[in-house]
Amino acid sequence: MTTETTNAAALADQAAETIRSLNYATLPDAGGLAFPGDAYSTVGNLSTLAMRLPQALHQVRAFIDRQHENGDLYSDQGPDDLVTQVATLRGATSDAVRAAEALYAALEQAHIALSPIGARGHGLDDEEEEPCGEGMCQCYCVGTGHPCGCDCPHDDDCDCDACDHY
Repeated sequence: MTTETTNAAALADQAAETIRSLNYATLPDAGGLAFPGDAYSTVGNLSTLAMRLPQALHQVRAFIDRQHENGDLYSDQGPDDLVTQVATLRGATSDAVRAAEALYAALEQAHIALSPIGARGHGLDDEEEEPCGEGMCQCYCVGTGHPCGCDCPHDDDCDCDACDHY
């Protein structure tokens, strides 16, 4: 049984270590990316991570601001240094929030760009499409073949049960 932690520093450490593992998994021949869909999902998840960073940064800054306002903080360099360091923190977290927002926007664009990309040779590309009415097609909505005779991204022409409710 795993115990969930709410310690912010431990959670940030776990996130950093997870990104390190991701870096290894995305190396050539590491096996972490087998299909363009893997890249699509990876970038989408990184986009979500970037989207969530500003909230965490705002909340860390708000915590320090509350501690400072309550007089609960000190600097080992003296009281004037504490004011300087808190001001520096405020500016740096504002910069980090803007950078995270820009990262999120760029990752969303990358995610969108990956959306239509597929790998040839897996029965899903246009080169191997059979004419309508011949053989099995790959139904994207359920990921299996069925006898409607054309590639169907759950469109109006698809007659499989899974597509009937899309």
